[in-house]
Amino acid sequence: MKSFVLIVSAVFVCVGCSGGHRVVSLPDTHGAQHVPLAAHGDEVVVLLFSSPDCPIANAIAPEIERLHQLTLAGGGRFYLVHARRDVTAGGAAAHAREFGITATVLLDREQTLVQIMDATVTPELVVLAAAQDGTLRTTYQGRINNLYASLGNRRDRATKHWGRDAISKTLNGERVDPPYRQPLGCFLEQNQ
Repeated sequence: MKSFVLIVSAVFVCVGCSGGHRVVSLPDTHGAQHVPLAAHGDEVVVLLFSSPDCPIANAIAPEIERLHQLTLAGGGRFYLVHARRDVTAGGAAAHAREFGITATVLLDREQTLVQIMDATVTPELVVLAAAQDGTLRTTYQGRINNLYASLGNRRDRATKHWGRDAISKTLNGERVDPPYRQPLGCFLEQNQ
């Protein structure tokens, strides 16, 4: 089981800093910049690492949209994150339209968020809560549901909804247990 705390200031995240700070700002499919790890008050931030050609991620697209709407209803921010250099803004936008995903889609071509969150597969969910000291802490990371029992072994429907539970509990200030579930999906190749 992983246990970790992510320290994030309200303005920037220091990644590979040497004498300065690097702002983690990523473009969406329209070119607007977002700072997904900036803590604002007591809000919840949800990152869902995905890939347009991962059949597991595509199979749970309706659940991704449900998670997005659940997060919005609770006053949080939800980002679908594509972390491959070959995913274009146009391709990511077309994919979101095709699969009915209305969340903000970020392009993490340099895999900054992948490295910070230690994401390994798509789909992989990360739920973060803002603490009173202005930091974000990970409340949950891992699988979204059990639609797939294992690679290539798909159920007719999911019977466990760990992503929904994690977001709901985090929005309500409750503890998520367990805070980590081994994600199941398409391997997220690291940039070289």
